[in-house]
Amino acid sequence: MKLNQTEEIILNIVTKEQEIVASVLIAITQMNPRTVQRALKKLAEYGLIEALGTTKDRRYKRIYNKDEAPHQYIVFNSGEKSGKLSFGNGEYTFVYENNYKGEEFEGLKKSSTNKSSELFAFFENLIPEYERREKLLQGKEDLGLVLEELSNSHGALDFIPMSEVHKYVSNYGKRASWVSVKNEILQDNNFPNLLDFELLIDDDILDAESNTEHSDLSGFQTKIDVEIDFKNKQIKESDSAEYLLKPRNKKKHNYFHVDDDGKKRHFPYIAFNEHLFMSFAKNELGFNVPYTAIIKAKDIDYHYITKRYDRYKGLKYPQKDFAQVLNILSKNKYKSDSQTLFEAINKTLMNKEQKLEALRFYYYSYLIKHADLHLKNIAALNIGNNKYILSPLYDLISIGIYNGDAYDIGLGMKSPYKKPKNWNINDFYTLGSAIGIAPIAFKKEARKITKIFLQKMPQYIKKVQEFEKIHPLPMQQTRDSKSSATFSKRLTSMFENKIIQLKKSGIIQELELVQEAGGLLNAEKN
Repeated sequence: MKLNQTEEIILNIVTKEQEIVASVLIAITQMNPRTVQRALKKLAEYGLIEALGTTKDRRYKRIYNKDEAPHQYIVFNSGEKSGKLSFGNGEYTFVYENNYKGEEFEGLKKSSTNKSSELFAFFENLIPEYERREKLLQGKEDLGLVLEELSNSHGALDFIPMSEVHKYVSNYGKRASWVSVKNEILQDNNFPNLLDFELLIDDDILDAESNTEHSDLSGFQTKIDVEIDFKNKQIKESDSAEYLLKPRNKKKHNYFHVDDDGKKRHFPYIAFNEHLFMSFAKNELGFNVPYTAIIKAKDIDYHYITKRYDRYKGLKYPQKDFAQVLNILSKNKYKSDSQTLFEAINKTLMNKEQKLEALRFYYYSYLIKHADLHLKNIAALNIGNNKYILSPLYDLISIGIYNGDAYDIGLGMKSPYKKPKNWNINDFYTLGSAIGIAPIAFKKEARKITKIFLQKMPQYIKKVQEFEKIHPLPMQQTRDSKSSATFSKRLTSMFENKIIQLKKSGIIQELELVQEAGGLLNAEKN
């Protein structure tokens, strides 16, 4: 049997309500009463619903076939109806609309009915992780049921229950091309960009761990969708989701806190950390980076604020992280390697310039010891006609600030196997070969980046030191410590040790920057 659109809408409303009378169906759908009655009659003939009670108080109840999925969503991509996702009987299925002209979602083929025992990775990666996911799942028997709540997940997908499809209105025809409004979206910021604004958000929201009520953007960290009134210097929660606030985490600031797994994770001033390295990438290296800022918390540390680069005037721009591209579940975001990632980058990004930009980003991440760079922390942004650029940077921090022995990068090498620690220039040449970038071309870019790193990072260290004169950033090391290390000292240590490592690995010599490294190399330890 093949249901028409009206019958599908009626069926899904009955499914959602379990039992319902015709008058309520008419009120919900705003359809002609005769149209509703005809649909009910057909659905009863098909054995999908049954009528209960007398004519006066007749109500309709859903009947399921043994192989029938009780949950059905229509998936819209940038406002276009792309296909139907069904689940609830122990199996997920996804079928594209016959007239869908958009690109395939990774791992989901247009030519067949896609089936899986678990939620498809392309959709699953949109859902927050860890404790945030557990909160979203409370009272739900299936992970797929979370999807309809994801109004602000990254990219431009909407999951609309069949019973609500008739209410869905697309206005994506008004969306400006991303390139034409790039500067307006990304905006400018200096460093440090400390906002002396009034934060109109309750303390219990800022202090909450793993909240899901205030932003459903994926990832581990708690997030709050906010809007900024620059004229009146106020920040408040908003559904517009054009700005994002990451509250400071009291536990992670506390040196002596131990997580439930017995491990101590001490990440004070992580907002300041991310703001610093995002600003450096934006203002010194010319990467696409959204506006970032920090705002002082009432007690300790800072909250982090950034601009959403996949939102503009209430409309969404499609993007996909590389866990989605590689069809890998979010729990396995570290279980890949750099070569596999760059093979995917080669197939995804639109031209050699963008592929080189991804390699430049990877090299910068290596310089700052971005050990948390996994498959979900790098993405591709669709700028129209399925042409992808490297997404503006996000979640960019230096783990080396907290742990000098941290990996230089998040993902190791596959062949030959090599842990993501103590890389040399040949590792980047290998990645370059996967995307068609010759060693000499990468060497030129690496020299530029390293030279700027050598020249400009000391200036940023001085900016941090000046900031600390007014806003101290102590980083307690021991219980008995009277004069604990500061953020600027840790930053200086990370920077100097990285320069030493660059010499030991031969990168300074390969890039002909021994003279530029200057006195920093005199700090080399025996």
